[in-house]
Amino acid sequence: MRPIWTRLAPGIAALALALASGAANADDCIESDFVTGGGFIVFTNGDHGNFGVAGGCKNGSFWGHLEYVDHGSAQAPTTPFRVHGTGVLEYFVDPTDPNTHWIGGTAEINGASGFYCVRVTDNGEGASAPPDTFMIALSTFYTAGFPTGLPLGGGNIQNHKPNSNTPSGNCLNLINA
Repeated sequence: MRPIWTRLAPGIAALALALASGAANADDCIESDFVTGGGFIVFTNGDHGNFGVAGGCKNGSFWGHLEYVDHGSAQAPTTPFRVHGTGVLEYFVDPTDPNTHWIGGTAEINGASGFYCVRVTDNGEGASAPPDTFMIALSTFYTAGFPTGLPLGGGNIQNHKPNSNTPSGNCLNLINA
């Protein structure tokens, strides 16, 4: 079996090209627009990953955080596998779905420096709404829920103050550099 990154590289490249609509720039954060969320996803082997994420435009610049722990997916190099966001470099609304937001930035990945790209979707509230989704991709060739996200096993994603002036971007460029 080929390593995971050689199997995912064509899909990551295709998604990067599909989403590319200009480089995000913190100077474009004119109005507040942000997303928050937390919860867990369940992997096909039954183990889970916990996350807490927030990101967006606040006070004229990018803002946010990320905490993610993989408790035993098949591709985690160690268990638990930990990601701690250290900075937000990009934030944008998906051009094909206004309920989906992307957050990208720098991170400590099991203590080493790297980059992350998170995709979260707020599918609404209530029993009739489909579950919200979460996806993470890392510069260490780790992904969970790629490319469209895994449904939350518990938790919530919440979009706040969406606006049409949110910057465009492509945080997958961060992890593919």
